[in-house]
Amino acid sequence: MRNYLNLTMLACCGVVTFSACNQHIYVPNTVNEPLLKEKHEFKGSVSPSNYQAAFALTNNIAVMANGQYVYDFLDASDNEGSDVIVDSDTRGGVIEGAIGYFKPLDPKKRMVFDVYAGYGRGSFKTLADAYQSSTERVVNDYLLRTHFNKYFIQPGIGLSHPVIEAAFTSRISLLKFNSLYAGPKAFENDTARRVNYMSIGNKVLPLYEPAFTFRVGYKYVKFQMQLLFSLLINDERYGGYDIDDYFQPVALNMGVSVNIAHWYDDFKKKR
Repeated sequence: MRNYLNLTMLACCGVVTFSACNQHIYVPNTVNEPLLKEKHEFKGSVSPSNYQAAFALTNNIAVMANGQYVYDFLDASDNEGSDVIVDSDTRGGVIEGAIGYFKPLDPKKRMVFDVYAGYGRGSFKTLADAYQSSTERVVNDYLLRTHFNKYFIQPGIGLSHPVIEAAFTSRISLLKFNSLYAGPKAFENDTARRVNYMSIGNKVLPLYEPAFTFRVGYKYVKFQMQLLFSLLINDERYGGYDIDDYFQPVALNMGVSVNIAHWYDDFKKKR
């Protein structure tokens, strides 16, 4: 679990770029933190690579659905760096579903606690480092591709107001990779690294993914921003290489949130 402090300092300093030489086979999707308060309330959000929805079935039980698609798969020769919002070396995503419990913590329902548990299925593909130095660039020869199952639980707490919302969520994700593929030239001169990559699917990998979510607007429509860290808990080594080299550690996502609820009409009456 090393480098946690370094990641925090990275975010605080506003550094929003990573090396162009990443090989991310997992890009964390936005944490869906709806902060629902009442039965039949709906909240959805859209950003360039994430799509989310949540709906309250009762005054305490809700369901959610999440989708992600990172689409910017570029030729490495034209890639000047991968930013936090869109990883330009990676394409793929995940689809998730979850059920959860929520409860307002005060009579005015300004503070909300919730916890959701769910399952997802995803896939990513990227290019090995050797692609950049190759004179005969055939994408499939340097392709890295993975599929994975994802189980997660995410307790969260936050402030929900008609103008502003702020929340902290701790998502624990368990990833089980399968059907890993490496092109014939992906690790042509580095057998140990090929073994390292193919070993990622040998066991379940746990990640701690804390997220800070902020929304500002008025009532039904708000601007949304989320800073998310994705930290491999066991931080093990395979063949002398850190497996967390393949996981994007930070994501900054921005989009629009829509909320349909009756409590907005009653807010002024309860003040």
